[in-house]
Amino acid sequence: MLFGTPHTLTTRRTHTRRQRPNLKPTFSTPQEHTTTVITDMKTRSNTLTRPLVAVLLGSHAFGVKATYQYFAGYEPLSNVTHHSMIDLDLKDIIDGLGPNCGEDLNDCSATPACPGNACQYSADDMSFPTDEAQCAFTVANYAKINAPACSNSYDIWMDGKNSLKETAVRSISKFASGAESKGSDAAIPYKDNAFIKVMNEYWESKGLDKYTWGFDMIKAAFDGTQIGELNFGTVGRTFRKEAIKKGLLYLNVYPYAIWEMQDQINDCRVDGTNEDPSVKAWDEAVAFWAGSQTRDYAYGETIDDDNFIYALGDKRCANFGTCATGFSGTALVNQELLALFNRGKEQARSLECEPIDDIHEKIGTLMMLPFIQGTLRYLYYTKDSQDAKTTGELWAFATAILPFVNEVNPTAAEALYKRAWLLDFSGSYEADKKLLEKTYSKFGVGAGKGSITCETIGDLYSDPQNMLSENTCSSSSLSDNDDGLALKLGLGLGAACVACLGLTAMSYSKERKTNKQDQQADVR
Repeated sequence: MLFGTPHTLTTRRTHTRRQRPNLKPTFSTPQEHTTTVITDMKTRSNTLTRPLVAVLLGSHAFGVKATYQYFAGYEPLSNVTHHSMIDLDLKDIIDGLGPNCGEDLNDCSATPACPGNACQYSADDMSFPTDEAQCAFTVANYAKINAPACSNSYDIWMDGKNSLKETAVRSISKFASGAESKGSDAAIPYKDNAFIKVMNEYWESKGLDKYTWGFDMIKAAFDGTQIGELNFGTVGRTFRKEAIKKGLLYLNVYPYAIWEMQDQINDCRVDGTNEDPSVKAWDEAVAFWAGSQTRDYAYGETIDDDNFIYALGDKRCANFGTCATGFSGTALVNQELLALFNRGKEQARSLECEPIDDIHEKIGTLMMLPFIQGTLRYLYYTKDSQDAKTTGELWAFATAILPFVNEVNPTAAEALYKRAWLLDFSGSYEADKKLLEKTYSKFGVGAGKGSITCETIGDLYSDPQNMLSENTCSSSSLSDNDDGLALKLGLGLGAACVACLGLTAMSYSKERKTNKQDQQADVR
């Protein structure tokens, strides 16, 4: 069974002010191989050379029939298509948030584009429009009955729209609002998951509800009200929009993807069955990480419409030179996550329950790598002056990682909290950034600690030729783990990969569906 691929170190990096070796990991490229893969009940073959594909697609990819569509190269063994379509809710919510308004941070003055109060949704109402019944519709056998138009962002968040259950609708809001009781009869319920417990305890210390903080933050952004020490009623509508569209993903969906992995671990220890449906919770975690818009795409392909955590990894790697080819292509972190997801799938199917816990800790930690990159990016963009948009983006990224920064260094967390929540930028950007960097070696949970280093984060660039901030991340800023150069994205897979040296990669391609709506509605 193939669980990993050897990693190599390369030296490629162009700096405008300073030259230092690039110590980021890349994956070695196996020999070229042609394999026919059957997906979507159709035979599709091609001759492409792709690194890591044998691992990333899992052992089921070799000339076997795949019943369900791939997610960016991951083959689910159960039907999670409907789960993945929650990303379409996020898309519709963002589309319905309206134009920017209140461009200046904490300036509610009327402008021609924003008559009345620029911090409100409209001149008359602080809250985004709500109509409690607009998205309420009946579902039978995964189909809507008498469905309304449902275009209101708030209602789509609250009630759901696109991700159907057999007789109900899945909504992003319920990912967070039911946090206290979710999985209450399981060996490890939602609230006691190692990641979620860290989040709960931190936000409780800041005066928020211990369990529903993720729901409460987004609702406050929609309503324009105070939560903790931040008043969404004064920061500007553009800040609130950024908080909503990014916060939904980082603060509602991400924890739920973590929960689905925990649910798989719970199921594995109880069910004791190695049939394909036994990995359904694991497949659901991938669906909530990748989203429906990655369906039927081969590993390594550019996915233009994706808006979920997978897409965030590819977007941020272009800012930090951590893509497969530097500033373009699949993010190295996404390569590793796919390998880990496939490894976990095989272990769950083989009833190897204990190792899955370590894999879930590695995945959960690495999923936060683009959150750290986003935090660094908007720390830089708000260091000298602040507008509502960039500060709202800083709030969303920083809020996602603050609990884990605090676990390592409360002083570093407080410096970041001061900027993102108190909107106090009087401190030294360089000092605050270095405090954050020094947390990397111990950032995360359990087996995931040590997987994030300065080298895997990268340096911040405006384009491949121009580094925005010298020493945004350098090996000299590592504090507790100067051996971090050896801790690349391999996460312990290297030992399992020794036997994989010289193995060939398989690849596959897919026929593009020209009708995106048909693809999104297709259920297998």
